[in-house]
Amino acid sequence: MAADIVKTPFLVNEMVVYFISPQVAHVVEVDCRIELTTTPDSCTCCSFRFRSRLDPNYRCRHIEAVRQVLEKARHAGPGAEKVICGL
Repeated sequence: MAADIVKTPFLVNEMVVYFISPQVAHVVEVDCRIELTTTPDSCTCCSFRFRSRLDPNYRCRHIEAVRQVLEKARHAGPGAEKVICGL
């Protein structure tokens, strides 16, 4: 990964994505209701936990936000964290 995304907050729509490791992030709604632990393939939100049992391909908006930051970081150069933040 070219850009260092760990410990850098990213605003994605109405969520803040904060990576604690290269593949694990805390996702917080802007109203700060709850902090979720999210990876590119799983999330602690109740929507994902219940709907993914019925549809294994289901991805909640928190997973999509994490994937969006990871995809942008994959194509960004070192030091591009501020550019990624303007998703």
